[in-house]
Amino acid sequence: MANEVRIKLTDDQKAKIKSATGKDMTEIRVGSVGNNPAVSAPTSATRSQATRAQALRAQATRAQATRAQATRAEATRAQATRAEATRAQATRAQATRAQATRAQATRAQATRAQATRAQATRAQATRSQSTRSSQDS
Repeated sequence: MANEVRIKLTDDQKAKIKSATGKDMTEIRVGSVGNNPAVSAPTSATRSQATRAQALRAQATRAQATRAQATRAEATRAQATRAEATRAQATRAQATRAQATRAQATRAQATRAQATRAQATRAQATRSQSTRSSQDS
């Protein structure tokens, strides 16, 4: 464009353009193409908008990565909790088995003790009978 004019915008004009389009513009370029005037915003505004868009995408990516890490951490905590619960249940089961084994051993000892007493009683009865029969003869 050979004939190009740059028009600096006043604060009032900048505010009106911002409210209407949502874009920040500091100047307007006007050039003529044949008999039609062509109006465009400076390229620096477009670049700054692209930079903002890239920054927003980067922030969104970081936020997603942070969420993913938080999800992984929660999953790891849940697995650790499950593992601890499983260990606790295994410990309880082993304790129950140990108590059952002790109870069975105690019963076996009591049975042996009763059997020993019964044998001793039989032995005494046998001695008494043999003593009586030797006294009777």
